Amino acid sequence: MPTNDLNPDLKPLRVLVIEDYEEDALLLRRHLTRAGYDVDFRRIETAAELRAALDEPKPWDLVLADYTLPSFGARDALSIIQQRGVDLPFIIVSGTIDEVSAVSAMRAGAHDYVLKGHLERLLPAIERELSDAARRHERLRTEAELRLAQQRFSATFKQSAVGMAHTAPDGRFILVNQRLAECLNAPLDTLLSRKLHDFLMPSENEIDADLYAELLAGKRNGYRVERTIVCSDGSTLPAQLTVSMLVHDGDGSGAPATTILWVVEDISARKVAERETADLMQRLINSERLAAAGRMANTLAHEINNPLEALTNIFFLLQEQMNSQPGDAAGSTQMQELLGIGARELERVGHITRSTLSFYRKVPGRTLDLLSMLQEVVQLFSSRAGQHHVELKTQYGSGLDEVCFDPALRQVFANLVANALEAMGVRGGCIQIRARVLRNLGPDNLAVVTIADTGHGIDPANLACIFEPFFTTKGERGTGLGLWVTRGIVEEHHGKLQLRTSTDPEKHGTTVRILLPVTPPLPAT
Repeated sequence: MPTNDLNPDLKPLRVLVIEDYEEDALLLRRHLTRAGYDVDFRRIETAAELRAALDEPKPWDLVLADYTLPSFGARDALSIIQQRGVDLPFIIVSGTIDEVSAVSAMRAGAHDYVLKGHLERLLPAIERELSDAARRHERLRTEAELRLAQQRFSATFKQSAVGMAHTAPDGRFILVNQRLAECLNAPLDTLLSRKLHDFLMPSENEIDADLYAELLAGKRNGYRVERTIVCSDGSTLPAQLTVSMLVHDGDGSGAPATTILWVVEDISARKVAERETADLMQRLINSERLAAAGRMANTLAHEINNPLEALTNIFFLLQEQMNSQPGDAAGSTQMQELLGIGARELERVGHITRSTLSFYRKVPGRTLDLLSMLQEVVQLFSSRAGQHHVELKTQYGSGLDEVCFDPALRQVFANLVANALEAMGVRGGCIQIRARVLRNLGPDNLAVVTIADTGHGIDPANLACIFEPFFTTKGERGTGLGLWVTRGIVEEHHGKLQLRTSTDPEKHGTTVRILLPVTPPLPAT
């Protein structure tokens, strides 16, 4: 019966046998097959045959060599294999080798020797040497991969478009790439005697002290900050620093070593772009404020016209009465009443003027209570609302006079009320302005202002665009910046703006809800 039938799970093994007796070679093959190997077996007798076999693309697993052949032996074969740089388990199988020759052969590079009369030692020797060879190959493969990884790291580190450095925990440079040397405006070879912290603003070093301490203590994996680099020539450079800790094997003593990886990115171009964007945003906001001021001037003209007309009539009547009834006591009383009315109307004109002058003027540090802001907006639009047959309804909760915000929020409320009035057209309707303070909602209380109208509503096709700059449905009458500025001001105050609208003929209108955090929180009631 064939041996393969007895051992269905044979392990493949390519064996070169250097042997001049074919019968001995066949015995070796049978011995390996019975041990569970599927043997790819070749017997050779000369150096030329060995070289030809080593030139084959498929590698060999094992060499079994007789010590002495008529013209070729184990020492010669071992020399050829070593010259080729091939790592093959090499076992001498001989019936004539003495102990001195065997030791000499193993010193020359042979892995083991077995006497033909004691082949029971052959299989353990083969298995041991195959296992050792596999470990050597794995080590060589790992070392090759490590060298490749080191080469890739070195290329990436040196040629990176951002500055990179490895430092000791005290900040002393260990490795620095060329890009970082360029950022610091310092020769590469001089940086290894310095620390990265030497190139940071002293005040910013103090800011990062806690973060760096937490990194070294293992409380965080890394952190990212924007800091100012002070270059060797005294110039400054805005940079983003990404800092992380690397723990590796160290010097082989068993104790882990720690280095700090710094990635230093020059963000000068980004900062310029941010400034340009901020300038553009400010110009757009100013443009909208000018447009809003124009609209407010129109409202102001209507508001002032009525008290001025009343004053004109009052002073005309005073003049007539003084001319027709000199010295009359009753006339004097009536004159006092007319003067009182005139004084009140003048005070009304002054209040409207003062409110309008400060409406869009931003004064740093100035705050105004929410109730006063809403009352001013309602007063400014009350006359216009009456002319359009629109009822302004207000509902104010308690505590609104205790919460204060930047007066810029008046522009938010004014924009929303103006939009609501325009949505009414000439059909009339109602605008509800409601406000309240929600308490005990966590770390912050919330002030909630709701402005709801019964206008035509917003077309669903426009909902996705209404907060984009320059989008308008008013044609040349609109700048397209009102709602964009409105949402921007709310977000500047860390608030949220919510909108709900309907164009249903039975139930149409728009409701805008503004939520503003109150800091510090109000005491619970």
